[in-house]
Amino acid sequence: MDLTIRIPRPDDWHVHLRDGAMLEAVVGYTARRFRYAMIMPNLNPPIATTELADQYRQRILRAAGNQSPEFQPLMTVYCSTNLDQDDLIRGHEAGIVKAVKYYPAGATTNSDHGGDNILNFIDLFETMADQKIPLLVHAESTNPEIDLFDREAAFLEQELHPLCEQVPNLQVTVEHVSTSAGVDFALAHQRVAASVTPHHLAKNSSDLMAPEFDPDLFCKPIINSEADRQAIVSAVTSGNPSFFLGTDSAPHPTSEKYGEEAKAGIFNAAYGLEVVAEIFAKENKIKYFSSFASKNGAAFYGYEPSQDELQLTREQVDVELASTLSTRDGDKVVLFGRDEASHWTVSPI
Repeated sequence: MDLTIRIPRPDDWHVHLRDGAMLEAVVGYTARRFRYAMIMPNLNPPIATTELADQYRQRILRAAGNQSPEFQPLMTVYCSTNLDQDDLIRGHEAGIVKAVKYYPAGATTNSDHGGDNILNFIDLFETMADQKIPLLVHAESTNPEIDLFDREAAFLEQELHPLCEQVPNLQVTVEHVSTSAGVDFALAHQRVAASVTPHHLAKNSSDLMAPEFDPDLFCKPIINSEADRQAIVSAVTSGNPSFFLGTDSAPHPTSEKYGEEAKAGIFNAAYGLEVVAEIFAKENKIKYFSSFASKNGAAFYGYEPSQDELQLTREQVDVELASTLSTRDGDKVVLFGRDEASHWTVSPI
């Protein structure tokens, strides 16, 4: 199946770029392909003020260099009890802070400063609704009594639904949706959308767990069942504007992925577009690919699609594709999606 499509340069509405040597090693993969990148704030210590967000933005731009003149990092701040509402409003009015990210405490990488319950921040969220500041939510219960594969659904029912009822004008993104429950939640709430990752579109829990646990596919929220994967694929390939690309590309050194406790995160910035394009092509829904990758998220966050374009061609790639990258400190990171990328070439127009 050979085909060629042209799309507006896409946006990545959820990405982790880390800092220091890791930032320098990974940022180019995002900058070369994406116009806007919504940058997650879970560094250690977290990005929790306008000043820290602006400083981090400058480090990202220096590391990216001139790889793409359109690339712009969009900064978020970390939701915690220490978040100053006046500072947040000033940062948003200045165009530095684009959104606030909520993490349940202990749910994922560098989430220890997060909240015990999202409803504890009602006052903040009412202010955000008034100021039209979006809330980005890692929707995952941390209750150890709840099965790992049920924790997205539990969080949505127990915490996010009551929040949406109490603050109906708050703009909310369910990040890296991983279940049919997440799909249904976005469809049921007018002010709620969902970002979707390449790995939740392409893999299921059997890929993660059989014939043995694969640390390179371990992420939070966990990759779920085939039925959940199919529900997510059906939603995003329908063209529904409530769903858009957020890669959740999250690099970890192999020393931390293959240790006693595998770090949660998949680095897919290198080949994520190819993974998603392959899904749309196999579903015979390639006509909706540009909506998912380039238009829906932009519209949700109040932007026009990019005037720049990329061309994607499905053809056998004869060159050997890299499977890892190395930082200047000698750390190695595994690249997700090499098999799908062997069928595609991506180039600017």
